Amino acid sequence: MSRIDPEFASEIKKYGAKDFNACFNCGNCTAVCGLTDKSVNYPRIFLRYGMLGLKEEILQSKEIWLCYACGECSETCPRQAGPGDYMAALRRYAIASYEPTGLTKLIFKSKPVFILFTISLSVLLGFFLFTLKPDHEVSRWLFTIIPYAVIHNLGLIIFSITGISVVWGLITMFLKLSKNIVKTDNPKRNTLKSLKEVMNELATMNRYQTCDKEEDSFWKNKPAAVQPWFVHWSIMWGFIGLLLATVLDFMLKDPATDIWWPSRILGTVAGLLLVYGTSLAINYRLKKVTKAYSETRLADWMFLLFLWIAGITGFWLEVSVALNADYLVNHIVLLIHTIISMELVLLFAFSKFAHVVYRPLALFFYFNNGNSN
Repeated sequence: MSRIDPEFASEIKKYGAKDFNACFNCGNCTAVCGLTDKSVNYPRIFLRYGMLGLKEEILQSKEIWLCYACGECSETCPRQAGPGDYMAALRRYAIASYEPTGLTKLIFKSKPVFILFTISLSVLLGFFLFTLKPDHEVSRWLFTIIPYAVIHNLGLIIFSITGISVVWGLITMFLKLSKNIVKTDNPKRNTLKSLKEVMNELATMNRYQTCDKEEDSFWKNKPAAVQPWFVHWSIMWGFIGLLLATVLDFMLKDPATDIWWPSRILGTVAGLLLVYGTSLAINYRLKKVTKAYSETRLADWMFLLFLWIAGITGFWLEVSVALNADYLVNHIVLLIHTIISMELVLLFAFSKFAHVVYRPLALFFYFNNGNSN
């Protein structure tokens, strides 16, 4: 057990937790959660960990990543302690703790730092893109002010730091979660089975679909296409599909101009999913349809808006290519689209986006411990 730290409660509030100290350990939050079972109980036990400041117990847990933030626990909490917000804050704290540079801590804790960092990164990425076309008129003008090598090398350094941070974070999380792993008689068989179950969960969101099933739930009897699990599924696979389409485009040939090229078709379908999912997610937050959507941090707003802009500008460019419309505005849209897309990738290790790799790893440990769908 890690050392008790009474100051941790105030620290975790900087990551978005509310007055979780109001909890009097009634257990209602765990009782109403459809994702808890005999081997994983939350959020009750983590509220106790937070009050005692047991940091290692939190960082070594897979449970904080098994929560899908449906908000049912916060809706029914008799003390308004916000257990759902608290679990989200623990995930931000974990991301910041796994990431080695310390930048994530600053981004999550300070809005001014996050805004300044985001703007500065956008400007730098814009400059970096011009190094890829050094003969462009704007590029020649830019390089008279800032040398080509400085911009290009700085861009490469930033991309390298991002990649190292992602790998470092995953290794750190793996080592911490490994301390609580249950030994099995046939680890190879269990590993393969667990990987299959992780892929099944990512493909279907089966566990997430069990949320919000109570009779008085806002989502009860709503079409699957508008429920939170499908919104999350659309955003995740929309982004993954677009990333894959981009990689294929540049690996197989120059960026395709034929709208029927396979990578173009994949990009179009993925773009539709991304725009659909982000549009609903933004709409739910604006309307505050449930408690889970009533409060959204600036970093989460920016993340959703970046994804939505990337999708919309992508379709703008699709139409421009199909019509062979070579106008200045389309070049500007291309620059915006590329900067936003690159920034999303670079923010991968330093934002909420990191849960894309952390949650599957936690799910692997969950299924590897004998839990299954």
